[in-house]
Amino acid sequence: MLFRTGYVYGLAFYLTGTHWIALLSNVAITVPWLKYPAWLLAGAYLALFAGLTTWVAGVLVRHGRAPLAVAFPFVALAVEELRASGELGFPWFQPGYSQHAYVPVIQLAALGSVSLVTLWVLGVNVAVWRAWRTRRAATVAAAAALVIAPWAWGAAVTARAPRPSGPAVGLIQGCIPGEIKWAGGHEHEILSTFLALSHRAAIDSLAPKILIWPETATGSYLRKQLDQTIELTEFAARERVAVFTGLPDYELGPDSKPRYFNAGALFLPGGPWPTLYAKRHLVPFGERMPFQRLVPALGKIDLGQAEWTPGRDPVLFPGGTGRFGCLVCFESIFPDLARDDVRRGATWLVNVTNDEWFGLSAALDQHAAMAVFRSVENRVPLARCANTGLTMMIDPWGRVTARAPVWKPGVVVARLAEPGAPTPYAHLGDWPGAVAIAGVCVLAGWALARALTARRRPE
Repeated sequence: MLFRTGYVYGLAFYLTGTHWIALLSNVAITVPWLKYPAWLLAGAYLALFAGLTTWVAGVLVRHGRAPLAVAFPFVALAVEELRASGELGFPWFQPGYSQHAYVPVIQLAALGSVSLVTLWVLGVNVAVWRAWRTRRAATVAAAAALVIAPWAWGAAVTARAPRPSGPAVGLIQGCIPGEIKWAGGHEHEILSTFLALSHRAAIDSLAPKILIWPETATGSYLRKQLDQTIELTEFAARERVAVFTGLPDYELGPDSKPRYFNAGALFLPGGPWPTLYAKRHLVPFGERMPFQRLVPALGKIDLGQAEWTPGRDPVLFPGGTGRFGCLVCFESIFPDLARDDVRRGATWLVNVTNDEWFGLSAALDQHAAMAVFRSVENRVPLARCANTGLTMMIDPWGRVTARAPVWKPGVVVARLAEPGAPTPYAHLGDWPGAVAIAGVCVLAGWALARALTARRRPE
């Protein structure tokens, strides 16, 4: 009963939350009808975690006599950690992300990532529930303090935060329709569109040091097509500006077969051959069939997925603006990837994406909201460039300082903020998740000890 209750709730929640899977553009999927069963299967799979949460929390409370106010937040966060892990990891919809627009509250992420904000959200819900049930003055006061204290602290932190005053960055939103980008034969037309928009950005009064194009911007193997590479490097030299772009790329593996990458590369004015970063965490089923390391034969199943090869290491790029790390699309939802880049020396982050697949659905905002946390967690600015939006500049406190309208070609030129001091999260990692998992283990041990004691007790 406990599991079923949570599962039914989870199924309703996740089917509603991921409705955009069923609305994906047919251009995004080689076999378009697969999006409907994919949506149902995604909801059914994710609902398992909601069922697990209610079952574990219920068992600890009913049989272990654990306080619900302690057990539920710990169990819920521990299960969220599980849901975000592995090749099928999908931390989308973690409760903490619901607070992305409340800048004072999300300053908690600098202490313990989005996990700490999630724990706070869960704690507030439990505290308000207890206050409503008991009507006791002390319980009501405790709930009020739990709500107000992070707001007050976060407001004080952001009040002292400086406004962006660093070098300028240009974000180029090409708004190239997928049916043109992936049809072939339009590569020079697309490149010309990006170069024209880039010229507008380059002559802006803020004089940007670097221009950023979105994920797979031109749809071509830009580094491998000499004429396009020359045209882009000549533009960079002429305008005296670096250009960072998302692009597909490939190389021959040890078996002489090509390995394809969803990548990003930096083109410097008169510089060396563009440095490449290959996306490390690929979208399961969309960009690569998962679990191929365990069962190589899975790689032979063709559902129309791209079958990119995952990159192995982060890459830090120069750019006249301080070294930066790259997160390609889906990577922005994983805190550990951004943290790894910052710990290696990145002073700001670039997120390139192509969210055209989502249309005007809620997924546009859902995806962008998670990028805000990567800035706060590491106290570094983040430049997010999307083909159709949301394209925006985020400062180290999670404030969106500039953005472009969605589904229109556009240019954003804005100053980078200076990075803040290293955060507790950058030093310690996801300690709230570890605390939650340890807490569940302690409560489970307590419940087991009670059960063993009761079994040994003479009648």
